[in-house]
Amino acid sequence: MKSEIKKIIYCIKKLLDFVFFLILILVNGKHKNVLRLSKCKKNKIAIIATGPSLKEDVHIILDEDYKKQTDFLMLNFSAFDSLFFKLRPRHYCLADPMYFHSSWRDEEVFRFFNLLNNQVEWPMTIYVPAQNLKQFVEFSRLVNSNIKVLGVNTIIYNGFEKFRSFFYRVGLSSPPPQTVTNLAIFVGINTGYQNIDLFGVDHTFLSALMVNEKNQLCQMYSHSYDEGEAEYKVVTRTDNNKIWKVGEYIIACGNMFLSHDLLENYAKSIDCRIINNTKCSMIDSYERKK
Repeated sequence: MKSEIKKIIYCIKKLLDFVFFLILILVNGKHKNVLRLSKCKKNKIAIIATGPSLKEDVHIILDEDYKKQTDFLMLNFSAFDSLFFKLRPRHYCLADPMYFHSSWRDEEVFRFFNLLNNQVEWPMTIYVPAQNLKQFVEFSRLVNSNIKVLGVNTIIYNGFEKFRSFFYRVGLSSPPPQTVTNLAIFVGINTGYQNIDLFGVDHTFLSALMVNEKNQLCQMYSHSYDEGEAEYKVVTRTDNNKIWKVGEYIIACGNMFLSHDLLENYAKSIDCRIINNTKCSMIDSYERKK
């Protein structure tokens, strides 16, 4: 009897979650200029994240045979790296609030927009959360005719598990874009690529943390495009420059790894293969390069 009651309560909860999710779609969902699962299948895309390990794998990425059979996706400030012009990526992802409205990093962001406006001479699509699409267009002031901008509905799915992949396919939901890498992998899947290679997805955030004498959370910051020695810096939110609390930051990291699990399950459901080429990566969701 108790087990039956638990099942009924579970079903009611799932039903309520599903109804609330549908309401969110009606209120916040976008339907124009958004990414849906492509019917046109493509061979391979390499997602080039910005972890410091990327420097070790550049020779693989720049191999002429590899480049001929691969499209590329880059993200964040990767355009500042010379690798950007060598790969000429067809896809680019941005998810951080600093790309959609003014923040303490405006100088760096506008230098980035200026580069995109004046130096991208090949067709490239930029993907941003659909809920920020209008903000991005107005804030970036991109007028480069080579660049197209698409939104990705980032409404988090809640409800019966058997419907999850359907809403991902039709572009009304996506796994939580806890980092831009999560968003990039979803883009790789829904743009129709059957094989996705991951580079520079170190995700070694937890091993690079410490708390200083002022009780401020600090992290050893290092990106593939950085110059000079890596150093510990206070971990701040990019939208308001407030310092993260340790508990909140670790919860955010946990959600990031759970998002990778959802991405792998979705990829398998549509016969897409994801291979993690990053030796030091903390992600345990995807097949590793042997």
